[in-house]
Amino acid sequence: MNNNSSKKAFIFYFLMCLILLDFGNSLRKLSFNSFFDNYSNPVFSIVHTTNTGSAFGMFSNNSIPLAVFGVIALVLLTYYVYKNIKFEDKLELLSITLFSAGALGNLVERAHFGYVVDYIKLNFTEFPVFNAFDIMICLGVFLYFLFVIFDLRKDYGNSDKSKQ
Repeated sequence: MNNNSSKKAFIFYFLMCLILLDFGNSLRKLSFNSFFDNYSNPVFSIVHTTNTGSAFGMFSNNSIPLAVFGVIALVLLTYYVYKNIKFEDKLELLSITLFSAGALGNLVERAHFGYVVDYIKLNFTEFPVFNAFDIMICLGVFLYFLFVIFDLRKDYGNSDKSKQ
């Protein structure tokens, strides 16, 4: 592996995590602006709830174990990026960065408040209230699945050509 490429990937990962963390935190603070009190439109509303669990309220009142799990996951992801990701693997790098930033954002809130602040409610369906960090996590997982699918297709395509 090109050492320079992995260093660039790690620096990108680290800086993008910080930028996305600031972005998510800024959206949370903005949602507390008095302008958004009782804000609602046909698509979404700004409401404020606290979540001491994980997604969809699972594992409620388990902030400490969830925080420990978050720290372990982030350390392992950071190590994985440092050791295995090349800067050229942009979709993989972006997906892991989004996931890590979302997990880090929720971890910081959980450590600071003892819960996560959720504030986005979809009005067109019954769905739990969520926050910007949850969006980053879901988007990161989705992009990683795309990366895996396209990477497998690329590998599968290469193995077919080599047989001919």
